[in-house]
Amino acid sequence: MDLSKIDLKQFDDVITQYADDPTVAYAVSVLMGKKMAGDLIQRASYRQLKDLQRVDNDPDFPYTYNPKRTQQIIEFSTLLRDPDSREPFVLSPYQMFIVGLLEGWVDPRVEGAKRFDRAIISMSRANGKTTIMSVLALYNFLFGRPVANRQIAVASADTSHAEALYGYMRQQWGALKTGPFKALQKRLCVEDNKVHMLIPSQSTVMRKLSAQSAPSDGVGHFSLAFIDELHLFKDRSFINSITSGQAFMPYSQIIFISTAGVDLLGPMYQDYKRFNKIFTEGNYSSIDNILFLFWQQDSDDEIDDPALWIKSNPLFELESMRKSATTKLISERNELRSTGKINDFITKNMNRFVNAKDDAFLTAQQIENAIIPTEDFDINGRKVFIGMDFSAVNDDFSVAFVFPYMNNGVHKFHLYSHHFIPWEKAGSIANKSKQDGINYEHSEQLGFSTISTDPYGQINQEQVFWWLNEFIELHQLDVQALLYDAWNSLSFIEKLDTVFPEIMTIPVKQTIPKLYEPTKFLRTNIIRGQITTFDDEVLIIGLSNAVTVGNPSGYKIDKNKNTAKIDAVDAVVDALFEGMYYFDNFTNVETPKKKSMFDGMSPEQIDEYYQNITF
Repeated sequence: MDLSKIDLKQFDDVITQYADDPTVAYAVSVLMGKKMAGDLIQRASYRQLKDLQRVDNDPDFPYTYNPKRTQQIIEFSTLLRDPDSREPFVLSPYQMFIVGLLEGWVDPRVEGAKRFDRAIISMSRANGKTTIMSVLALYNFLFGRPVANRQIAVASADTSHAEALYGYMRQQWGALKTGPFKALQKRLCVEDNKVHMLIPSQSTVMRKLSAQSAPSDGVGHFSLAFIDELHLFKDRSFINSITSGQAFMPYSQIIFISTAGVDLLGPMYQDYKRFNKIFTEGNYSSIDNILFLFWQQDSDDEIDDPALWIKSNPLFELESMRKSATTKLISERNELRSTGKINDFITKNMNRFVNAKDDAFLTAQQIENAIIPTEDFDINGRKVFIGMDFSAVNDDFSVAFVFPYMNNGVHKFHLYSHHFIPWEKAGSIANKSKQDGINYEHSEQLGFSTISTDPYGQINQEQVFWWLNEFIELHQLDVQALLYDAWNSLSFIEKLDTVFPEIMTIPVKQTIPKLYEPTKFLRTNIIRGQITTFDDEVLIIGLSNAVTVGNPSGYKIDKNKNTAKIDAVDAVVDALFEGMYYFDNFTNVETPKKKSMFDGMSPEQIDEYYQNITF
């Protein structure tokens, strides 16, 4: 969906109906270009206007928008105090947009229930995330639903972040209970200490939690949970302990507010990729209950254009903030660049995910740019080079297909992979998924993986062989060569030669001198946009895990830890060993020396030959 071609006249009805609503005002400003915003916020703005139309026009859309609720929480925010100036809060337009969407949208099927039971909100650091959470948390603690037994969690991955956030909430309440809410405090008798805030008469509590110190048997049932700095979480175990308790709570809501991070295996990046794709495709209705607001730069290249930094720093819409912060951010950028730590700036101040491993093979953006929709490339009937990364019975076994093709006169290559997944060492496929940071069951559903059906969870090369045999025939592939790591592959290749004698098989030594050229080719052409792939989680995470190791003769890929899977990338590199020369008059295959008819014969056999020769 090209937002540049949108005619806002199509929204005249909602713009008129909600003329005084701050969420509509913000969305219109963004879409008209009066307020600069990145692509994802432009799409979120379009979504808000489109959803307001759906209220009246879509009988299957169950939600409604109540602008009075938006106004109520904005009015409440003016009672809070800025911790530095001690002046009343004045929410900026983007902050009104956030709290308005979260509080204004409701589910009328349950009185008092909200539409968005899950929200992911992200922007660069120092852009008022804590302010937003304090407004939402205190408002719902005092006046939320249900009217009794409200259980609210203020949480983060570690104790220090959780304590800082909770301390800020408590500080705000301290000012409220001795000021504008003095009478309310007398009526409700709110108790607060370093661990929780409590309204005894309502059995309502706000607790401080961290994944670091959470009990192993669960964290309780929270109608509302705020998770600060989602990028710090390595897995979803703590998050799932909260969401599982919310399953049968119609008032429940979980809100993640975070800056981007450097962990491309963590839950935040996985959610970002999923929702980014949905927004790009305009398929908002598939996540009607989820709010996704991501203020970020549209490209790493925008690091050198401060005029665009409002995209990731929405507080720059306040001119005083923009002027004072820009100079400091430029200095910080220059210093980090000079010390080789520019990725810190890209992540924290541009709100973009980066691959922060030392010697990372590719950046997050470079990998993302290579992904295309499955419908954009048909593999059937094409020439292909096949690479295979053989494994022991307990390791992943990946098969890579490299398809050379022409696109508008440009030489390109498309990657397709399939992965055979053992689970014997991990004990179960669920444990292996958690250990590797890969959802193998979802990958299998998408057709990119086959989970071992062996009762012991090991890889059966016989199964792999017949899968490959059927795949080649099903898709009528014209196999140019099959390349492989010779280790543990003898019986497999001998069988392949029997079934497909016409396919050239080439062993690839796993040494830097042999792997350097195809490895460099893979990296260079992904960066140049001449190598594409589908959204195959196993391959994408393999590219994210890959680091380079080398010596004066070049480099090859490796990994930082044993559970960081790169098998799929190894298979691609093997395929490119010969495949990269498809458009060139060159080959890596060594021309065999001309054999003598006497090779292998003993001197006695040679003598016998000449004794029996006739002229």
